[in-house]
Amino acid sequence: MPRWNAQDKQVYRTEVIRRINAAMPLVMQEYASINWVEELKGYHTDHEYYPDYIHAPIHGVTDAYTNPQSCLAWDAAMDAIIPLSHNVSCQQLREKMAELIPEDTSLETVLELGAGTGDGALALARRFPQSTFRITDVSPYMLVISKHKFNKVGFSERALFEQVDARHTGYPDNSFALVTSSLLLHETPKEWIPKILKEMYRITKPGGWVLYTDTYRGEYALNASFQEPWLDDFIHFNFEYEFAKAGFTELNYIRYAVGLWYMVGRKLVVCQGNFAK
Repeated sequence: MPRWNAQDKQVYRTEVIRRINAAMPLVMQEYASINWVEELKGYHTDHEYYPDYIHAPIHGVTDAYTNPQSCLAWDAAMDAIIPLSHNVSCQQLREKMAELIPEDTSLETVLELGAGTGDGALALARRFPQSTFRITDVSPYMLVISKHKFNKVGFSERALFEQVDARHTGYPDNSFALVTSSLLLHETPKEWIPKILKEMYRITKPGGWVLYTDTYRGEYALNASFQEPWLDDFIHFNFEYEFAKAGFTELNYIRYAVGLWYMVGRKLVVCQGNFAK
C-alpha cells in the first residue's frame, strides 16, 4: 500500500475521531446500567498499582487504560480504526481468530491475556460452548466492560474476570488448554515481549494451544497515524522466532487482511523423554 504523507494521516485521524464521537451516545446508553462503584470492588484502581508502561501515551492518549472514559470508548475506536485501516470488521477479525482452533478441539479452560473488552474471548466462547474462561487485563475498567458483555449474552457463568499482569500472572504451571491474546504486544515495551510469551508458555497445558493476533505488519506499519511508543521495536520483532524461543511449536504465522496477522501454535507433550503431539 502507498505510504501516507502527513496530510493523509491527519485526514485519517479526523475521520476516526468523527466516527468515535458519533458512536459514543449509543456506547454510553449501552453501559448506563453499570454500577461502577460496585463492579470495581476488589480491583486496584490506584495509580501506583499499574505497570509504568500503562501511563505512556498509547494511541496518543496518556493513561488511556486507567481512564474509564477511554475504556468505554475502546470498542467505538476499534470499530472505526480496524475497518478503515484493515478493510475488515472487528467481528471478522475475532471470528477468523477463533476459527484457527479446530472446532473438535477439547478446550476445558481458556485464558485471555490483555483481554481489553473481551471480544476475543467472546468469539471463542461462541465457538466452544463447553469451555470456561479466565478474562484478564491490568485495567479494571476493561474487565467491567468485558463482564457486561458476557452477562448480556448469557455467558457469565462460564467466565471469571481477573486483574492480572501478563508478565507474571500467578497462575500455576500447565493451567490452560488455550492461552490467547490480541493487540497486546505492540503496546508493551520490547523487553516485556519475551517475558509475556514465556509466561504464556508456562501456563499452557502440555498439548495445549497458543493463539495471538496483532497489527502493524509490512507496509501498513509505515502508515501508523496514532502515537505508539514502542512501534519501531515491535515491527522489527521476528514473532515466529520469539514464539519458538518461548517454547511453542507447530507454529503457523498467518497474514490476514491489510497489516493484520495471527500466530497459532502448540505446547508439546513430553512423554518418557520423547516429544509427542
